[in-house]
Amino acid sequence: MTHIGWKLLLGLYLVVGGVATVVLRWLQLRGTDPFAVPLSVTIVLALIAASVLFLGVRVRRWVQKGEEFDAIGATRTLALGQAAALVGAMQAGYFTAQIITVFEALPAPDAQSVTVSAIGALVAAAALIAAGLIAQWCCRIPPDDDDSPNSAPTG
Repeated sequence: MTHIGWKLLLGLYLVVGGVATVVLRWLQLRGTDPFAVPLSVTIVLALIAASVLFLGVRVRRWVQKGEEFDAIGATRTLALGQAAALVGAMQAGYFTAQIITVFEALPAPDAQSVTVSAIGALVAAAALIAAGLIAQWCCRIPPDDDDSPNSAPTG
């Protein structure tokens, strides 16, 4: 599988954040202010991050101990980790756009509530990115010593 790097995640964060900022500003000009991020969103993002991290560490333990493990399960964990990192980057872009949009009206109580909830969700999205990247790292399998191209042929 292809490695998901920080450049892709940063690009995704910037694109989604830019588009979301433009759309939220446009909606704000039409009289619709952003609303606070529900606490359940923050909790769900944090729970998903914890689950992805747990599954990645489980695969890493299998590999380090040299135990027999489910290759399909490890591949699914890798795909889950990569998807979590991508979704976390998109969510972080959106929550940053919310903060930027209400920043100028910050003394208002509604803007403060939106900012506080968006910062909490932004932290959870950053945890999701980190968990996804760690899970991706944990799913690396070292090359077999017997099959390395530098080894001398036997026989």
